Amino acid sequence: MNKDKNNLISGILVIDKPKDMTSFKVDSLIKKELNCSKVGHAGTLDPFATGVLPVLLNKATKLQDSLVNLPKSYEGTLKLGVSTDTLDIDGRQNAARDVSDSEMDGVILYLKNLKGDFIQKIPAFSARKHKGIPLYKYARKNIGVILENPTSVVKIHNFEVKSHGNPFIDFRCTVSKGTYVRAIAQDIIDKFDIPAHLYSLKRTSAGGFDISQALPLESLEKGSDFIIENLIHIDKVSGIHTGGIN
Repeated sequence: MNKDKNNLISGILVIDKPKDMTSFKVDSLIKKELNCSKVGHAGTLDPFATGVLPVLLNKATKLQDSLVNLPKSYEGTLKLGVSTDTLDIDGRQNAARDVSDSEMDGVILYLKNLKGDFIQKIPAFSARKHKGIPLYKYARKNIGVILENPTSVVKIHNFEVKSHGNPFIDFRCTVSKGTYVRAIAQDIIDKFDIPAHLYSLKRTSAGGFDISQALPLESLEKGSDFIIENLIHIDKVSGIHTGGIN
């Protein structure tokens, strides 16, 4: 297909983002392959996380805010006994100690009852902006920032402990827009005085799309025709008002 015509193509490509790649890098690869003028995504994933990344092409970028507002589901693993400055596996260790089985049981009981409104601390390593600059850029330079609103209220629709074995806790959850799953590790630190961090994370749904619909990033190597064949057209998007976009 003539790449010059690809700017006329609008739709959503659901990608299974691999580990150690930014969401913006995925956008860039698709934009380059299709020569699209506009490419964005609905809900940024941290580099260490994997899973559903809805990539929006051309006119579909107008749906970004609506898709981001939909709940997101995750599967992941928390590790107790070690905490990091980023609250995830990519950070630098800043505390460590052994965790007893009874302490583990207390954390599990708390997590099993985690539902409803959740007051989370905004992580220092996050995309939240201060004076127009993402917090993670300050954090990387060890610059402390005092936010006017250091916490936010989000909603945890459900949280299920799948399995556990000291020091790991496997879970699945569905949460609202703006939820940092890493913030649950901070909550454990604050409530139980137990070091903790997010050891792994996979997003299983976002923007109304499921992991079963997601294409591996390697599929981009099949070329623009394959990508276009797998686009979800705007009129196929359910659950939101498209406002006559076509």
